[in-house]
Amino acid sequence: MNGILNILKSPGMTSHDVVSCIRKITGVKKVGHAGTLDPEAAGVLPICVGSSTRLIQYLDHQKKTYRAEMCLGIETDTQDLTGEIINTSSLIPSEEKIKSIVYSFLGEYNQIPPMYSAIKQNGKKLYELAREGKVVERKTKKKYIFSIDWISFNGNKVLFDIVCSEGTYIRTFCHDVGRRLGCGAAMSFLLRKESCRLRLCSAHTMEEITQAKDLSTIFTPLEKVLDHLPALNIDASQEHRVQNGNAIPINYIHNHEANSSVNAYENEYYRLYFLDKFHGIGYFDHIADLLKFKLNFKDSIK
Repeated sequence: MNGILNILKSPGMTSHDVVSCIRKITGVKKVGHAGTLDPEAAGVLPICVGSSTRLIQYLDHQKKTYRAEMCLGIETDTQDLTGEIINTSSLIPSEEKIKSIVYSFLGEYNQIPPMYSAIKQNGKKLYELAREGKVVERKTKKKYIFSIDWISFNGNKVLFDIVCSEGTYIRTFCHDVGRRLGCGAAMSFLLRKESCRLRLCSAHTMEEITQAKDLSTIFTPLEKVLDHLPALNIDASQEHRVQNGNAIPINYIHNHEANSSVNAYENEYYRLYFLDKFHGIGYFDHIADLLKFKLNFKDSIK
């Protein structure tokens, strides 16, 4: 059994919990997720089953979309409402001021990862150090905020949608907004709406996965999650090379949409089809004028 599942993770489950459940349901040991969600967060969690786990690094990780709620006037050690309160303030700025500060984060954004995170430092996860009462220096990481949509402001809570680069901590974003406002803030709700081109509207609950009679009908078509990579057809005459994972001369490669010549300098990786079946990921060796397999699925996966 091979394929990619769009799971709607519920609050209270870790990403690893979901992976373990899918292993039990499918009987497949090789299962992995394509992007951790905090235990208290909900939303899209891409799960790769079987040989599709080899595709995780080739999925589109550039952008993530979230709906989040930010609670103003409070700071916690975890930067969300699961942690201990370390500061409070009753001085909540005006909606106009809050909007101005929130939108000022658009574009490149330097973020310091939170202590309560799975990032490793000297072989130990930061949250393990935090639980020991330790605070260590963390390197600033460049992130990018592509868009922010303001939804509502009620009392001391702001609801918004945000599209950001991979690895952006939304609770840290809320914390940083609160610091810039001067009143403090913590994340009070997080829902991932889109990840790796999988959307919330087509996600399946664990209950649906458990009750499904045929999981293959729930797998997401690879064209949907890999459509950021241009598709190429390998000529039918190249069956021997395809089966053995050998390099293919460029004159035997055609565009998937139309049987025409290929611009081999356009992209880094391509999804490859043979006899209209997905067979892997490839790249061009421009010196030798050959298409080489990065991944070769001899048995096509869904």
